[in-house]
Amino acid sequence: MDKKQQVFHYIDQHQEEIVSFLRKLVSFNTINDGESHGNELPMQLYLSELMRKEGFDTVIEAAYDEEKKRPNVIGKINGTGGGKSLALMGHSDVVPISFPERWVCPPFEPKEIDGKLYGRGTSDMKGGLAAAYYAMKAIREAGIKLRGDMIFHSSVGEESQSAETIGAERALKDHYHTDFAICCEPSNLEIHIASSALVFFKLIVEGKGVHVSARGQMLFPQPNGLSSGNDVAVDAFRKSLPLVDYINRLETEWNHRYRDPIMGWGGKPGHDQQGVGVFTINPCDIRGGEYLGTVPSRMEYTFSIWYPDRLVSRDELLDEVRRGIAAIASTDDWLRVHPPVVEAPVIQDWPGFHVDEKEPGVQVLQKAVLEATGDPAVLSGFRAVCDAYYLNRNNIKTIVLGPGAINNSVHGDNEFIVIKDLIKATKIYAAMAMDWCEIDDSISS
Repeated sequence: MDKKQQVFHYIDQHQEEIVSFLRKLVSFNTINDGESHGNELPMQLYLSELMRKEGFDTVIEAAYDEEKKRPNVIGKINGTGGGKSLALMGHSDVVPISFPERWVCPPFEPKEIDGKLYGRGTSDMKGGLAAAYYAMKAIREAGIKLRGDMIFHSSVGEESQSAETIGAERALKDHYHTDFAICCEPSNLEIHIASSALVFFKLIVEGKGVHVSARGQMLFPQPNGLSSGNDVAVDAFRKSLPLVDYINRLETEWNHRYRDPIMGWGGKPGHDQQGVGVFTINPCDIRGGEYLGTVPSRMEYTFSIWYPDRLVSRDELLDEVRRGIAAIASTDDWLRVHPPVVEAPVIQDWPGFHVDEKEPGVQVLQKAVLEATGDPAVLSGFRAVCDAYYLNRNNIKTIVLGPGAINNSVHGDNEFIVIKDLIKATKIYAAMAMDWCEIDDSISS
């Protein structure tokens, strides 16, 4: 049995232990309610203590928040020298629970059902962290020495885009550089060599409120001796509908206008040969009306645009939104005088990342996927944003590959991970480390 097969055998023999480790990580309530309201500390301290017990050569807790309660945890296993380094990284924080009563189990008390483990963070992304940790552990337990360093990084604040201030980017600038990195976000075990970008905008429509009993005069002004219903009231919700319809139509139009083989559904190779499905415009927050007995005088919509920034810029898209809204408003007597407002960017403005498929790390990883799973690697795009952007910005070639999938109820009810994919990911990371960092055959196990 060669050394790689020894490691695969170790992983197969310790599947229950790997699942148990993931259960432990999920049991930590690491909800991130914002940059100053994270709860990652207990899990991060657990990981740092574990790495010290396992004999990692370096273990660092790097906290940048004011109270020093949200540490990044970085562990390193030194190579013997002469090999390339590899970082396996991911975030420890998770999003809040909206409807716990809808879950098949309490969100932080994971439950296995039909080969799936349910719990908040199973796919996003404690499954990836568990697989990364056990890949490194398996190599050590097999007595294999690598020439290059292996780095494990559990970050904080990713869900609130806090990488620059307290999270991944801040920590890596202070504590490590690496020749290649894998962000272990859920990718359905595909190699994501690009990602969407994200920007939010607000659409604000002003109306004129009045007691709801006067709504009939607004709708039928002439019988009441009025020249225009606007003299009585203006329903901001009603005025906003053509504008929202325009935004909905843009979502479809952009998806047909911009095509991309990597960001399209299915990847390369894959079933999607047209690259359709690159954009989404999501109405993520809708607010309107002041009182039950009042015609709504204001509507405020917040939309997120997920888009391929290597095909079209943020400003081009926002300009098109503004032009279309202005054109529709010009046809309405009220909106012409009280034009809708488009505020952008708001909340988050997060660029995507892009790595050439010919990059050496990508080539080696494709081989690792085939060896570990028996299936050819699929190159595709990450449909969300993540810390991989910040590593690439700091000249660390970084892709996304991890167990789980965005459509495994990530950020929703009953998030889950397929256990067999958790094990496959562990093998992929281990194979990648052994090939990329290089086994030092001069040291016997």
